[in-house]
Amino acid sequence: MKSSPTLAAAQHFLDVVWSDPVPTDAALIAALDRLVAIYHDTPEGQVSDFDSEAPQQEGLTLYEEVAERFPDYGIYPVTNRAAEIEDPMMMGDAIDDLTDLTLDMREVIWLADNVSIADAHWAFKLQFFHWGEHARELALYLSDRL
Repeated sequence: MKSSPTLAAAQHFLDVVWSDPVPTDAALIAALDRLVAIYHDTPEGQVSDFDSEAPQQEGLTLYEEVAERFPDYGIYPVTNRAAEIEDPMMMGDAIDDLTDLTLDMREVIWLADNVSIADAHWAFKLQFFHWGEHARELALYLSDRL
């Protein structure tokens, strides 16, 4: 695999989540913090004309794998000062967070391996609105568990 600090952080996150033994909450927080921190130093990248998409595992299957690997994780409250207290979006799901983060980081690594580092950086930056929210909310949940 071609490498950069961004790709190293993405791969590190995947290794922490999916390698044995199951990581501690503190190890997961460190991997999440590393992802968020490297976002700020990641080059903008550039999408190429490559006409193929990264293969993706079906989300429900991966969700079940995450749930089996992290059986103590679950639903947690989130803070959104703009939301109504009864809003169902006031709850997060640690299993969903890890599932979505895994899917997004696997795509980044696939792009680096199969297209270019510039495409991988572009996807990492573009998808931050999605994976960044999951990473930050999950880190808060894990911190509370500590």
